[in-house]
Amino acid sequence: MNVLIVGQNKLGKQACEYFAGRGWMPVLLADISQLRALHGQAGGFVAKTKSGEIKAEAVVLTEQPSAPPPEIAGLSTRSLYENDKAAVTTKTDRLEPVVFLLDYVCESPLAATIRALGDAAQLAKAKRRVYYLARFVRTAGQGIETLYRDARIAGVTFLKYETLEITADQDTEVFSVKASDGVEELALKTRTVYADGGREVGERFSLAASKLNLTSGENGYLTEDKYYLSPVRTSRRGVYHIPRDLAAERLVEGLGYIHASALSSLWDLPTQGAAVIDGEKCVLCYSCYRACTHAALRPDTAARRMQSLSEACAGCGSCASICPGNAITLEKDESIPTIGDKSEKSLVICCENSAAAGAQRALSMLGKDAAQIETRTVPCGGRVSFERLAEEVGRYRNVMVAVCVDDACRHFNGNKRACAQSTRLSEMLGAAGLAPDRICFTQVSHAMPGVFRDALREMIKGGSS
Repeated sequence: MNVLIVGQNKLGKQACEYFAGRGWMPVLLADISQLRALHGQAGGFVAKTKSGEIKAEAVVLTEQPSAPPPEIAGLSTRSLYENDKAAVTTKTDRLEPVVFLLDYVCESPLAATIRALGDAAQLAKAKRRVYYLARFVRTAGQGIETLYRDARIAGVTFLKYETLEITADQDTEVFSVKASDGVEELALKTRTVYADGGREVGERFSLAASKLNLTSGENGYLTEDKYYLSPVRTSRRGVYHIPRDLAAERLVEGLGYIHASALSSLWDLPTQGAAVIDGEKCVLCYSCYRACTHAALRPDTAARRMQSLSEACAGCGSCASICPGNAITLEKDESIPTIGDKSEKSLVICCENSAAAGAQRALSMLGKDAAQIETRTVPCGGRVSFERLAEEVGRYRNVMVAVCVDDACRHFNGNKRACAQSTRLSEMLGAAGLAPDRICFTQVSHAMPGVFRDALREMIKGGSS
């Protein structure tokens, strides 16, 4: 199997060695500017480059976000991701404190914590005065507590700040830092502040996502660069990404995810059926092409129609829902089968990318109450129409739509559409004098079984038959 590795960093070489060791034939494309476009689908990608074509069954993006460090009062801080922080040139440098600042622009990712703790410990061992300032303490990752311990032993001073004030003198290029955790207060001056860049991803990462035709969130991150989603999958089937957290802490585990995923699902069709396009109705208006977040549609200009790539299609139905000519259908539509008799149970319609992954754990935490709940899985909550929700409310005691959290949806914001449909139906029930809480929604992920359990309990208590 050929696998294309894209990215200019040391991860590319490590990824090549990993896959070569498993009998794959990796091809490294370090310079993303050499890539013109990626055509095709899982099992048959063709990467168009400035020097020719590269054929591959799967693609792995190792490029990482590279946000510039924030400016404070017009003075730039240093990036947490810089190399060789321990370099010291003068005696004055050794006497000057070093500050690692996290959660300044926004909550810093786990990768920033890992990098900052390791570098702080290294500087402290080199007899530097090091201060680690963060609004949050993170201990969820593997080995994080060991990093905290090593940094403390090395002499790093920690402060979980509640208040923080930083000013800068442009002439002397010195930062004045005042921080407090509500009990202890810290005041110091330094020219060396390492800070996380926050929400920006940088030009190279944005270019990589664009060339590979990947869906990104509001701030430019790929949706899978989040702990509550599959850690390597992107919006495009067969294209994977090693996010910063995995790269910093569990690279081999991340590469293992890719290896297993590619072997198990590379040739699988979507469970709900791929999109089928009626060439007699299609007028090549490009509406579906622009809406598809999975790069599963391509124009056939010779035939004047759109084509569907079944190996890339996720069966979410976004294209079919917006096609003005009703030219698109799914091979099969069994996501919500028709039920004839009224049930006294409650129905939970689960998005397969979020709630469905955690439903079993959440139900097991309910105990005997789980017998009152029936679950169904759909490829995207946004595919459930208002009319179908109204029908299910008439058949079940309560109905819940369980979808992805905000900015995590891979299907053209289908989670937000599902929530809006649920709210609309609830308001109509209330206006008719019926119980509005018979229909509700929750936004969860596979990593939130406790939240899902609580939502299910609340649903069971509410509503009426």
